[in-house]
Amino acid sequence: MDAEGLKDALLLAAAKFDDAEGRLNELDGNIGDGDHGITVRIGFDAIRADVGALDDNDSLEEILRAAGTAFMNATGGAIGVILGRALIAGAVALHGKEQIGASEFLAMLKNMEDAVTRVGKVKPGDKTILDAIHAAAAVPPGVDLVATMNASFLAAEKEAAETAKWPCKVGKASRLGDRAIGHPDPGAVSFSIFLKALLESAESKAGAHSSRPSPVG
Repeated sequence: MDAEGLKDALLLAAAKFDDAEGRLNELDGNIGDGDHGITVRIGFDAIRADVGALDDNDSLEEILRAAGTAFMNATGGAIGVILGRALIAGAVALHGKEQIGASEFLAMLKNMEDAVTRVGKVKPGDKTILDAIHAAAAVPPGVDLVATMNASFLAAEKEAAETAKWPCKVGKASRLGDRAIGHPDPGAVSFSIFLKALLESAESKAGAHSSRPSPVG
């Protein structure tokens, strides 16, 4: 995935969060304030605007850093800082890179995991966005970027569903105790949606590349 591909992936993520706003609000309403979908949609609206305005020569690092900064500046609450900082940390892993391959992608996820752990003061099992990031970052590299992204997406999606089995251990929702059981964490679900956008964009680029006619001669 090159810089253009990363831009396209972020724009696709913004479109997905437009569609998922109501669902994420409903999930958040079960254990929180009911505004997670609105917040993430606003953040990705800002990413759409800022990333869309970037110069064609901007690097992978600059694009993802701009996305994180835009998200953080546009949103309030804990998720604004946590996901914004995570995207910026992911950008650091792309410093000097011209392509995102399997190893770069996993390094990006690991940096994001470390940032969320540090900024959010959370750990796996606390029923937060970190659970999905941790699961995604833990997969072994696949044969190529698409295979690795697919494994990370499936791991994140599965772990997001698993959070429904747990009580919340941090934040306002921790006061619910066992009443939070039965409801997945909206942040973890959001991260799986983000990864699906990256995967679908990478699949689209790979498909377009493979469908090009081979040079003759």
